[in-house]
Amino acid sequence: MKKFSHFLLIFLLALVTSTVSSQEIEQSIYVTANTWDVSDTEVLSEISKKSQLVNKPTVLILGNAAPKTEIEKSLDKQLSILSNLGSDVIFIPGNKEWINGYKSVSDIEKYIQKNSKAKFSPDDAEPIKHQDLGENAVLITVDSQWFLENWDDHIYINEESEIQNRTLFFLEFENRIKKAQGKIVFVALHHPTKTNSKQGFLSNISGFSTQEFQNKQYRSLRNRLKTIAIGADNVIFLSGQSENLQYIKGNVPQIISGAAGKLEAVKNGEQDDFSIAKKGYVRLDITTNGSVLAKYYALENGTFNEVFKTTVLKSETEDLEVYNFEKNIGITKSAAIYTKEAATKSGFYKALWGEHYRKFYGEEVDAPVVFLDTLMGGLTPLKRGGGQQSKSLRLEDKEGKQYVMRALKKSTIKFLQANAFQETFIGDVLDGTTVDKFLADFYTTSNPYTPFVIGGLSDAVGVNHTNPILYYIPKQETLGVYNDEFGDELYMIEEHVGDTQIEAESFGKPLKILSTADVLQEINRSGKSVVDEPSYIRARIFDMLLGDWDRHEDQWRWALYKNEDGTEYCSPIPRDRDQAFSKYDGTLISFLTRVIPGLRKMQTYDEDLRSVKWFASSPYHLDLTFIHASGWEEWEKQTDHIQKELSDADIENAFEAIPEEIKGPVIDDIKQKLKGRRDNLKKISKAYYLHLNKFQVVTGTQKADDFTITRLADGKTSVKIDRKDLGLLNHTFSSDITKEIWLFGLDGKDTFKVEGEGDHPIKIKIVGGKKNDTYDFKNTRKVKLYDYKDKENTIVNKRSKKWLVNDYELNNYDHKKVKYNFNQLLPIIAFNPDDGVKLGVISNHTSYSLQRNPFTYKHSINAAYYTSTSGFDLSYKGEFSNIFHNWNFGLEGLYTSPSFSENFFGFGNETLYDADEEDLDFNRIRISKFKAAVSLQWEGINGGSFYFKPLIESFEVDNTEDRFVAQLPQTNTIFDRQTYAGVETAYNFKNKNSAAFPTLGLDAGLTIGYKTNIDNTDADNSFAYIQPQLVIDHKLTKSGSIVFATKIAGEALIGDDFEFYHAATIGGIKSLRGFRNERFTGKQSFYQNTDLRFPLGGLRTSLVPFRFGLTGSFDYGRVWVEDDTSNKWHNSVGASAWLIGAEAFTVNLGYFNSVDGGRIVFALGFSF
Repeated sequence: MKKFSHFLLIFLLALVTSTVSSQEIEQSIYVTANTWDVSDTEVLSEISKKSQLVNKPTVLILGNAAPKTEIEKSLDKQLSILSNLGSDVIFIPGNKEWINGYKSVSDIEKYIQKNSKAKFSPDDAEPIKHQDLGENAVLITVDSQWFLENWDDHIYINEESEIQNRTLFFLEFENRIKKAQGKIVFVALHHPTKTNSKQGFLSNISGFSTQEFQNKQYRSLRNRLKTIAIGADNVIFLSGQSENLQYIKGNVPQIISGAAGKLEAVKNGEQDDFSIAKKGYVRLDITTNGSVLAKYYALENGTFNEVFKTTVLKSETEDLEVYNFEKNIGITKSAAIYTKEAATKSGFYKALWGEHYRKFYGEEVDAPVVFLDTLMGGLTPLKRGGGQQSKSLRLEDKEGKQYVMRALKKSTIKFLQANAFQETFIGDVLDGTTVDKFLADFYTTSNPYTPFVIGGLSDAVGVNHTNPILYYIPKQETLGVYNDEFGDELYMIEEHVGDTQIEAESFGKPLKILSTADVLQEINRSGKSVVDEPSYIRARIFDMLLGDWDRHEDQWRWALYKNEDGTEYCSPIPRDRDQAFSKYDGTLISFLTRVIPGLRKMQTYDEDLRSVKWFASSPYHLDLTFIHASGWEEWEKQTDHIQKELSDADIENAFEAIPEEIKGPVIDDIKQKLKGRRDNLKKISKAYYLHLNKFQVVTGTQKADDFTITRLADGKTSVKIDRKDLGLLNHTFSSDITKEIWLFGLDGKDTFKVEGEGDHPIKIKIVGGKKNDTYDFKNTRKVKLYDYKDKENTIVNKRSKKWLVNDYELNNYDHKKVKYNFNQLLPIIAFNPDDGVKLGVISNHTSYSLQRNPFTYKHSINAAYYTSTSGFDLSYKGEFSNIFHNWNFGLEGLYTSPSFSENFFGFGNETLYDADEEDLDFNRIRISKFKAAVSLQWEGINGGSFYFKPLIESFEVDNTEDRFVAQLPQTNTIFDRQTYAGVETAYNFKNKNSAAFPTLGLDAGLTIGYKTNIDNTDADNSFAYIQPQLVIDHKLTKSGSIVFATKIAGEALIGDDFEFYHAATIGGIKSLRGFRNERFTGKQSFYQNTDLRFPLGGLRTSLVPFRFGLTGSFDYGRVWVEDDTSNKWHNSVGASAWLIGAEAFTVNLGYFNSVDGGRIVFALGFSF
């Protein structure tokens, strides 16, 4: 009886515990993958049975549910097993769903939807979708194989999708993560962002296949997704490619459940990780307090047992920091954006980097103190805002109207994360460093208080705007979980430009407010929606008046209105006017903003603009997209309007919004320059009108459109676009202004007619799209069509110029793809003992037009001078894209001065050299070179490259007295100029997981060639050569605390008659690092470099965070000559110390020793 009572007590306690637990669980998610094998359904059957016992079950099949053959049979079996779950089953595509191409994914989706209530996601041909899982969780589904596919192989990929490229995909992923903030976010995709699965040695280092974890495309995908997710809260990745069960904690939890069938070996992870190679599945429980629990079940002895459980996410309320909120602050508070120390710089610093508006950032201003629960009837925080610089919080009032609370102090880390470290999460590692401080100081180029002025100026000229108000906002109870990031500083609060504020007068009271992405979709869909060109032109001229260069896509929202005939038009609502009246003074800042193309848009505000072209480079593609039908008359009309309506009194009144403490001579100077720029505005707008219309992009719609291009007299070309009874465009371009036009048909069966016999025609490039387009060119002058090769097209005139290739990037419209070019000048400085200091310059001219791979053409000129030899070289390299599809044409040239030098110690593996007896010059041979080559070049997306190169080269050796070369017979023809013709071809594959410090990587290549002397035809001076190379990086420990790196390379010449400058050599930084350059010369060479690299730790400096370490090195090698009797192998040993700065660059300083003595070697990066 006692035992029975004891058992009863345990049973009742278990029952109570079970009841409490079930009440806490809000929803359960069962996760599995690789379910395609219908002969092995144990896991699915177990999930089906157990899911009936929980509240709100969801089953995720994370890819590979469909085999290559008998797809329907496999799906029928799975759907039958899971039929009791209905719409709570979600299939996600994996690599097997794509094995028969893009269409098979769509077919599988349709079959599942037709034959069950289960879902397929992402659906509707999109790569990403999301859905709510109750009130507290969101599921984002990603088709990761879509990203990894070669889109050139799929003509109709993305045809129905709004996401047309991978950049838009990442933006969409980031936007969905941001919108889901405050909730638990599950990201379900087939390919994991982290895995401990065991892979073969070659797979580990190569990444040949897109399914391999180290593949370039795959690495880009996982690194970018991970970086975005780490910057958010409560994100969990769910994946199924690895055929095992894993939990990897890390910065973002990764759950892997792919063990439904065949199994894959797996390694142990970190202390909090879990892994097992047994059949099973994962169950995730979402609790009512916002926690997520994971339970892993594995098949053991015929039973599914729980083998691991963990709390993946804790409730946010569990770790809240406790604040003592100060409430008696007063009605106003004096505060500054920066500390006095941060805003104070030396005179020398200011001379180099400028004065800017730094003083305003350290000046305290008196601002109203507000508490959000009383402001505007009470505001509630909703979520953090986006932006690449701003720290912002979305607020909502009791009526549902939303506002934005934005700190005047910008975030340097957000800017660096968004622009410099897109694939590496930097967190707070740069806080307090020189980079952080410099960027914070660079922000002082913008006046922090001019956004409060813009509203008054906008009202005067009739441009929509927000209405920011300055406040001091203390930390407070209403901020809740956001107190750790917000509060106790100066903020502006303004209307959020969205649908909750459509009644705002300053937004024009529209029917709806759209994003730029929404507008682009609307105008391309049917042609019934257009941008109101006059209001947009006015807004753009107003940008020029303000000096606001930062007008990228997210800086615009659009007010939607309807005409009586049902058509729609959108007027712009500019926002975020942070860059108005910017100041880029200081010697170095002024220099950098002139020579670096990406910074040329940053121009100090003055009465005129230095360069309208560069100033408008950020919104240039938008201007080309939205402005087609307006000539100079419209631009002039809008300029006249602004000049007339914006009076001196309006300017003075607008600047009254500046805090009293900031008013003074600097503000007076801005006002004076604003008045001057207003008076110069017609000159500025005319210059930009001419620049904008030099090149034009015109698009049709997703429907069937008729394009009529008519060549007229006097160099004019009429472009007319019609769809049924709807006229989309009718505009005449003049060759005096417009030099090139791109026409995009987009989707639909479009017709392109070219007629008329006008003179001086404008160059026109027509891109048809994905349907069967008709090209009827009665006049073929200066017009060329581009379309897919493997789809049906109708080309009436067979003499039409055409380029038909399966090239996704070429044949699909991207509004950001525009024609442009730039020049860049870069200095060169380097050092090694043989050459001395190398001083030089590189000049690059790069052009981007319609056809790219990855550019249209590029010219590079390199000039360098060497102090130790007084020699110089001059080289040219040109590359021209797509001479054949994906094959580029190359041009190369090299000239060296007669005093340019190389080393020669004689032929043989044991040539003599005594560093104590002979100076460095003794073995230096002055040699004048001339080289020229043309080439065909190919580069693959996964790391492969190939070239074929006919060449010609010429050498003349100087017979210098008192040097080794003088020992050669004076009758040697080497002292006469010798010219060679030849051919060379090479293949190389290179893929490393990091540029700064690779721990896994492969670099393998083979070069073969043939050269013959065409000057000395009497001599049999011809030979062939083979140059193989293999570089491997592989970590010896899981953490990468020891990395083994080796390079094996050599050369073999075939033929006996060759000169020393063509011979196989070893010695120097690229081979035996303890010897001089070209130390040993022969007919064949071989060497191996081996490094053991030891990361020792991190170093947080005031400059940037560093990782540092040591390398131990050993090299060996030799050369062979004809009838060689030498058995000697040369070796060198060395050690080096290295620093990696911010995971972006590596500095390496080493010492290497050999029988010839020691050498100090300095390099950027590792030598292999």
